[in-house]
Amino acid sequence: MKKAKTRRSRLCIKNVLAIIVMFACTSICFGKTAITLGSNATHGENVAGNSDRLDGTKNNTRRNRFTQYPSECTLIVNQGAIVGEASGAYIDDNNSAVRSMKGNKIIVNGGNFSGQNINGACSLSRRNAVDVNGNTVKINAGEGIKKVFGGYTIDGTASDNKVLIKNEVTIGGSVDGGYVHGDGKIKGDVSGGYVLGNGSAKKNEVTITSTTVDEDVFGGHVFGNGNANNNKVTISSSTDSASSVSSTSPRVSAPAPSSSPSNDERIKGNVLGGRVHGDGDAKNNIVTINDERIKEHVFGGCVGGKGDAENNEVTITNTTVGRDVYGGFVFGNGNANNNKVTISTSTDSASSVLSTSPRVSAPAPASSSSNDERIKGSVYGGRVQGDGDAKKNIVTINDERIKGHVFGGCVDGKGDAENNEVTITNT
Repeated sequence: MKKAKTRRSRLCIKNVLAIIVMFACTSICFGKTAITLGSNATHGENVAGNSDRLDGTKNNTRRNRFTQYPSECTLIVNQGAIVGEASGAYIDDNNSAVRSMKGNKIIVNGGNFSGQNINGACSLSRRNAVDVNGNTVKINAGEGIKKVFGGYTIDGTASDNKVLIKNEVTIGGSVDGGYVHGDGKIKGDVSGGYVLGNGSAKKNEVTITSTTVDEDVFGGHVFGNGNANNNKVTISSSTDSASSVSSTSPRVSAPAPSSSPSNDERIKGNVLGGRVHGDGDAKNNIVTINDERIKEHVFGGCVGGKGDAENNEVTITNTTVGRDVYGGFVFGNGNANNNKVTISTSTDSASSVLSTSPRVSAPAPASSSSNDERIKGSVYGGRVQGDGDAKKNIVTINDERIKGHVFGGCVDGKGDAENNEVTITNT
């Protein structure tokens, strides 16, 4: 009897040890994975760094499942791989325990993505709010890419995500998620952080250099209600620019859009530091554009519903803009205060004009030569289309040509536009 008890005890200990080893292996393998898809990898289904059925190098068409450990995972896709949607980490409604996806990375050195998306981290969970923070996408080569997201979530926070795109990479859809750099072409949007439902998109960075974008550029983008704060967009070209812009002003009949050739405009949509489609705030966003051509509007912060667009900054140098430029803009009711817009060709500046009009600040004369106008629409430090205030905004224009008008602050409904400052030099 003693021997039987001892044997059973040993078996129990072995089973416990086996369970511990299995748990440890699962945590290591799926908590901090590094999966590489080689030149002979074929995957018809979605692939991700937290996939539990990827061998990484051999042909594999089995359906992949995604584990409950979607953080600090890495997926590397090399030349010759044929894949579907690819993510550093991915979850859906089957991953009900997940609340956060962070530190994931996908590196693309080539491959064909069959018209599907690339994600640093992607949450399609509708059961819970999931935060996607600090994820990275690096694309050095590749084809058949539809959209790119540094961090994508239905509800939650998308912050500190980055996307890096180098070389002549063609994206067939949108790029959402941070840092875009290098001579590429993007046939869709670019967003630092994207929240499809309600939540926050904050502290995301988008940097675009010598890259063509067929649609909009967002630092932070909330499609529902929430805040898009502290995001940064930087767009620049290594070559001289010449592009277009035009606008429809609320109180001023704006000139018709420019007809400059579309193939001359690198950014064919709008540029927005922070954008909220519903109710919320767009604050402390920064947009910097050098030597580029923007077809549509430029916004530091923009709120579609009720909220405030405040403390945003837009700096434009040697750049053509096809429509209006706004430091802060609120479509509904709210405030557009303390925004700053600087537009220049050179760095020297001289005279200043201070306006304290109760409703509209300092409309400035348009340029005499329409063919030479870089800003085809109007310029607003802060504008509220509904009720609210537009105060203490600053607009500085040096050695540039504006086709429309220049407003320090503008309120369409009830409210005040006061203590705004407009400085115009050699224009």
